[in-house]
Amino acid sequence: MYNFLKCPTCGHSFAKDNEGYECSHCKHKIPTTEEGVPIFINHFKENEVKIHNTQKSLLKSSVKKIFFAPHHSTYSDLTSSHSEPEELLALLKQFPPESVILNIGSLSKNLQRLHKGILNLDICYYPNIDFIADACDLPFRDESIDMVIFKNVLEHVKNPMKALSEIRRVLKKGGILYTKIPFLQPFHAVPDDFQRYTKSGFRGLFKDYQELDFGVSVGGGLCYRGSFANILRSLPHSATTNFIGLAFNFGGG
Repeated sequence: MYNFLKCPTCGHSFAKDNEGYECSHCKHKIPTTEEGVPIFINHFKENEVKIHNTQKSLLKSSVKKIFFAPHHSTYSDLTSSHSEPEELLALLKQFPPESVILNIGSLSKNLQRLHKGILNLDICYYPNIDFIADACDLPFRDESIDMVIFKNVLEHVKNPMKALSEIRRVLKKGGILYTKIPFLQPFHAVPDDFQRYTKSGFRGLFKDYQELDFGVSVGGGLCYRGSFANILRSLPHSATTNFIGLAFNFGGG
């Protein structure tokens, strides 16, 4: 099981037994959560990031984000939590069931329903997580992954070039990287937020890849929604109440 894992100490493969994960060469052991998820990160904090529950009503979760969510835990995905874009579904259909597809920065989203080969990785434990690890230090052998999903994550990575180097290292020759990066999106720390990229900057990051498709995922509405939410959160409670009242009364006759 998971013969594509590598030991962070010596680089050899891991074996899983009843007590967890142990290197077959140097006998280095990897700790696990109570659920048995291996932890390949030194400074693991189980509840560092608020769980992104994809089962909530879209309307209810949007209202909660605008009026009640603390600024440091706000997270707005570029696509609905209830569906995935057609291009991703089409890509996944190209891979047989035994393929290894790595979803980096998965949060609690269960994309495994779309392909049985998807493995979820994040820096914190969430439901559906398979590995707790840092994108800048992936615990996988060279050229061992068929496809990487890296959706709305790079802006949260302190060392983006290191993360991209790791993805390139673990992808098989001819493998596919599916990635999305926001541009006009307000600050959203999950657990932090470092950068944005223009279309030219985005292309520059992946200049060594063969480009299969490229485009804009969503329009400016998301930016306006997020900016409006941040304005409301920055106001005192009384001012927010009045401002909301004006906003809802405007145009009402």
